[in-house]
Amino acid sequence: MMKSELHLLSSQFKLLKLNITVQLEQSVQLPPFKGAMWHGLFGHAFKAHDERLYQVFYGEHAQQQPKPYAIFPDGDHKEHWHKGELLSVELTVFGEACEMAPAIVEALQHASNSKYLGIGDKRASFKVLSVSSNTPYGLTAGIKTLSLQDWLPPVSDYQREIEVALHFVTPVRAKHQGQVIKDQAPQLAFWLNQTLRRLTQISRFWVVDDEAIFSRIYEQMQCHIPRQCDTQSDCYFEDWLRYSARHEKRIPIGGLKGQVSFYGELGPLLPLLKIGELLQVGGKTTFGLGKYKLIG
Repeated sequence: MMKSELHLLSSQFKLLKLNITVQLEQSVQLPPFKGAMWHGLFGHAFKAHDERLYQVFYGEHAQQQPKPYAIFPDGDHKEHWHKGELLSVELTVFGEACEMAPAIVEALQHASNSKYLGIGDKRASFKVLSVSSNTPYGLTAGIKTLSLQDWLPPVSDYQREIEVALHFVTPVRAKHQGQVIKDQAPQLAFWLNQTLRRLTQISRFWVVDDEAIFSRIYEQMQCHIPRQCDTQSDCYFEDWLRYSARHEKRIPIGGLKGQVSFYGELGPLLPLLKIGELLQVGGKTTFGLGKYKLIG
């Protein structure tokens, strides 16, 4: 049963969702989509404070090795920010990298006290107001590392038809048949495969490298994909650009927004769809892309 295999892996998979709130100490203009902005701030802060921390989160590792984190910026797209206003971001940390959480907090505190580091292109000064952890039961103060299993709904083998939806909160940049998806979302199997690929890649490098478990979960997932599954896609492409210092130019960072819903015997697949919500899917998750909300 997928229940036992997925439970075994997700129980070993450490997950930390840090909710960081800062207060601006000067007025500043910021980009509408702030994922790349946070990516830059974390990188500069980690580099200045702790070289090992920087290498774990930003260094080049083995080919195909995913970074052990994802960024989820708040949804406020306004560009003109005033002194005293608050900004928040969720930083999700995976596996062994969760052990470096205290160093992450220290690096941000250090950055807030540095005249050389700040938010946005103008490096606006800021103050760290709070660091809390998102949990299945709400926010809790400080650092609270859980397992992936702690977040998952019970596995249901009861074969009844239900409706679920994926609401794309930030752009999801994914390819289907070699092309970036720009209009209608693919079928259910595509999203399940995206999630399982994400889960196994992170697990292989940051949790446990067990190809036997990965293969069994994949086989069991295939068995649970319903033969009849209605799909309704109400999506559009939201395009953003970010400046890349490495390439010295602005590059696209857009993706699919909107919602796709599925109707069928989906109960046994809900834990996998929840995992996709927690880990974020597609490309550029370290820049804030790939966040969806599971409805149902």
